[in-house]
Amino acid sequence: MTDQLIFWGTRGSIPRSEPEFSHYGGATSCVQVGPLLLDAGTGIVGAGDAMLAAGQREFHVLLSHVHFDHVMGLPFFQPLWRADCVVHFYLGNLAGESGQPMLQDLMRVPFFPVDPSYFRAQWQMHLFQAGECLQIADRQVETLALTHPQGATGYRIRDAEVCYITDIEPDEAMGQRLVEFIRGSRAMIYDCTFGEDDFEPDHGHSTWQQCLAFCQAAEVACPVIFHHHPRACDQTMKNIERQALAMNPSTRVARDRMVLQLEDLGRRV
Repeated sequence: MTDQLIFWGTRGSIPRSEPEFSHYGGATSCVQVGPLLLDAGTGIVGAGDAMLAAGQREFHVLLSHVHFDHVMGLPFFQPLWRADCVVHFYLGNLAGESGQPMLQDLMRVPFFPVDPSYFRAQWQMHLFQAGECLQIADRQVETLALTHPQGATGYRIRDAEVCYITDIEPDEAMGQRLVEFIRGSRAMIYDCTFGEDDFEPDHGHSTWQQCLAFCQAAEVACPVIFHHHPRACDQTMKNIERQALAMNPSTRVARDRMVLQLEDLGRRV
């Protein structure tokens, strides 16, 4: 595989557009791994435009969960408005509920002028239980239930060997399951909303120090700090990056539009 990792949105909770957030970016969660899109925050808008320009017409969007910052880009995801496109959504945290009402609630009067019936694309919601192994676009995708309010799903994309773990507040048992899930992967993209000095319990999020610790325990080649706190400006993120690199020089701090070549990340095992 010669896949790239493309970070279209790296911010948590809300988008930020002020100059002091310009280096690391302010779009909310969306990461592209080959033909797959992980989450549908505001970053998915740019992802959709670029993939359409490259000739793609079938899209696979793997949702970690449906909290607003992870789906707010969907009404502006251009492939949904094109009759020549097919869009598949995958969702594993609704405990058997239909995924259709989620989009209906996201796009309804008085909060949005039109509803999903206006989409021109063919689209389908594929529900699963976190823990299942999926086949998506000829890829094997493993899934893991994460500890987060209303639940969330972590993904490991085989062949690429990339793990996407957001949003999560791990207890000891969750940490043990996570280490086994990510073991030996090339990269783990991880929820680093907090640091140890400003961690707020019961918010459903984790720290960049835990990211590095889990990667060390699981022999993951590249920890990726992701889902940045909505108030973490560029200077704050530079300080985090400096400290993280001192602990693990292979660490990357995700930035909007950052591209990583998977073959350059190596494998530790």
